[in-house]
Amino acid sequence: MINEASFSVNGYVATQPKYGMTRAGDKTLYMRVGWTPRRLDRTTGEWADQPTSFVSVTCYRKVAENAGFSLRRGDAVVLKGTLRVREYGDGDGPKRNSVEVVADSIGHDLTRGVSFFRRSTAQLEQTAYELQQQVAAAIAEGRLSGDMPTADTPAGHPPGLSTGEGPADADEDVSDRDDIDAEQGDAAFAGDEFAGGGSGSSARNDAAQNDSDQDRAELDDSDDLMAELEPAGAVA
Repeated sequence: MINEASFSVNGYVATQPKYGMTRAGDKTLYMRVGWTPRRLDRTTGEWADQPTSFVSVTCYRKVAENAGFSLRRGDAVVLKGTLRVREYGDGDGPKRNSVEVVADSIGHDLTRGVSFFRRSTAQLEQTAYELQQQVAAAIAEGRLSGDMPTADTPAGHPPGLSTGEGPADADEDVSDRDDIDAEQGDAAFAGDEFAGGGSGSSARNDAAQNDSDQDRAELDDSDDLMAELEPAGAVA
């Protein structure tokens, strides 16, 4: 909008935030925000607090919904919005002014504390602290072989971090692959026999027949030898 007065301040939530609703059904959040300026007293060389100021803050729609889950009375905040000054009062009585800020954005002041941000949608990334803790835990468990994250490392998964329970996963994977290769080899051999019109089965039958003929020939030779030895045994 044109000719709007921008307003920004580092302050604190002075009252309990409360939900509301517009006539159109949009969610609102109302609170008071205060701030205390400090100035250097040149005579004493010390910083001195100035009178505290307060302003009414109204959040609408998504800002109201997210701020309602995040802000408590006493929280240090950074506020940015549009300043509005309204005059009100009875027709015959004195007029008063109301100062209000419509918040465009509001959040915790990280110079005065820590905050934990969560997206309205699924959160996939990590803070530097979370990544550091995960890498340290992985090193302590012996599941981390790399030193630093790389561009190829998936989000939330440090380099060299196995997805299984421990180092034994590699041996299990190799064993599983060997079993799969053996099964695939047997299946391929059976497929070749079927594709060749039974040539593989015929070859095995021929080999079995040759073995049977050879055994029969050895038995015949043994009978002939016994026949030759019998007369000599009878004379003796």
